[in-house]
Amino acid sequence: MVIRLVAADMDGTLLDSAGRLPDGLETMVRNLRQRGVRFAVASGRQYYNLLRRFESLAEELLFICENGAMVCDGRELLRVEAIAPADYEEAVRLGRSLPEIRVVLCGAQSAYIEEDDPAFRAETALYYERCRLVPDVLEAGRRDRICKIAFFHALDVERAGYAALRRLEGRLKVSVSGRKWVDAMPPGVHKGRAIRALREQFGWSREECMAFGDYLNDAEMMRECAYSYAMANAHEELKRICRFQAPSNDENGVMRVLSEYFNETGQS
Repeated sequence: MVIRLVAADMDGTLLDSAGRLPDGLETMVRNLRQRGVRFAVASGRQYYNLLRRFESLAEELLFICENGAMVCDGRELLRVEAIAPADYEEAVRLGRSLPEIRVVLCGAQSAYIEEDDPAFRAETALYYERCRLVPDVLEAGRRDRICKIAFFHALDVERAGYAALRRLEGRLKVSVSGRKWVDAMPPGVHKGRAIRALREQFGWSREECMAFGDYLNDAEMMRECAYSYAMANAHEELKRICRFQAPSNDENGVMRVLSEYFNETGQS
């Protein structure tokens, strides 16, 4: 089968444990583009964070950002899925009420935080290139299009806050996106929906799509791609969803699979 789209999550998938991109990625992306294959970075990270990391490749890449709530083709914004103010306001108030939980309100223009905690600010700096410290995130959010609320716990958010945050289910989709993070999105918005929108826009079938991921916020993306790869370091539930397994992120798993697949198929 001819592959037209390769989508890869960032943290725990494309990046190694030290946060480094794999050697040879730029050459791989450019070679794939020459073969008619688009490479999509699919992440819970902010668009501006991804743009900084891939500045030299920006025009070659598709960006699925904020777990699918924003999609860009290079520097062109294709879609934003905004949350109704009443829904994100409820989420922020719940987050504020939970001990040791910190809130990031994520908009199309910027992310917003209201706690000046050094550990929290250091963590948000990893994922949000544009992040403003404001007195009230709700007030700041009224001047932006809010597409995600991220909840942070310094040790283990799944044990410390996930059960309480699931109260938002119904009005928002709540998913664990990492050991320290839970994301709340508009219902039905996820990486899989973004993949489906790209497939419709470019005319790709499910059988022409390949995806790599490691955590539960990648699950819907895997279902939209016939060639679904869980990293060896992936959450066990994601491994059950995927058809294939790739070597771990610290073993250059994405690049190894791509090199082997495209060399073997000779796709042109």
